[in-house]
Amino acid sequence: MNITGIGSTYNFIYNARTDKLSTKDGSKNEFVDFYNGDVKGEDTETLNHFDAHTRYQFERMLYVYGTGMTGQNPFAGNNEVEVTADIESATKTSFYVNGQKAFTAYTGMSYLPSEISTFGTIQQPFRTMNSKPYDPQTNSITIGIGSKFDLGNGYSMTVLGDGVMGEGYGTGSLADDHRTNMMAGGLVSLLHFADQQWLSSTTDEYKDYILEFLSSQGVDTSREFVINGTHCELINGKIREVGNDYVVPDSIQQAAMKRYEEKMAELLKNGNWYGMA
Repeated sequence: MNITGIGSTYNFIYNARTDKLSTKDGSKNEFVDFYNGDVKGEDTETLNHFDAHTRYQFERMLYVYGTGMTGQNPFAGNNEVEVTADIESATKTSFYVNGQKAFTAYTGMSYLPSEISTFGTIQQPFRTMNSKPYDPQTNSITIGIGSKFDLGNGYSMTVLGDGVMGEGYGTGSLADDHRTNMMAGGLVSLLHFADQQWLSSTTDEYKDYILEFLSSQGVDTSREFVINGTHCELINGKIREVGNDYVVPDSIQQAAMKRYEEKMAELLKNGNWYGMA
């Protein structure tokens, strides 16, 4: 049996009456024996923590359907069904019953204290030092410390080391002062997000002002755009990182997933690192 990892696929027959697995051709299989309780994880030769976690996720799927939470149960009335499980990533496994998608299991990541402090600390310096003007070919702009932007009517804002200073207050109306304040606050949240320091949701309060600012710089937010190297898109009118479903900045997520994948690849016989094994 091959070592399980990202891209691996399981395909077995599940007997709902006996709660046992078997292979389609009746051959011997370590994962089948492991699920059925015929062998312990530490006594197997090829099983790792991906296998242990897949067993756990399959058991959770059976529990969810058994409680009636979903309003339907593909296992009800069937003594035997064909089950396929695809490990699509370190955090996502999809299950199919008789060829029909039945359940998707997601796994949360654990982050190091240093990583949590990175996206959980409000006051911290920006990472991007240098600036580059808008590039229409890549729909990108790089905004670094020292960048200054004219907001019109005698107002402007300048990027400092850890914030944005609005200038021109009092030269116009109260509405002009408020707009400048919101534009500066929006740029702070946008830059920290783009520098992989803050969550994308911190831009939500200022989204209208951020979009106005980006438009003034030539950025087309109707399609994918890039700010300080971070690929962004609008989802329901809110600025989000492209392909990031995990809230935290992608650079931190990828580092956490790499650690997780390395641990999950360890063989069960070498020690039960994963508690659910």
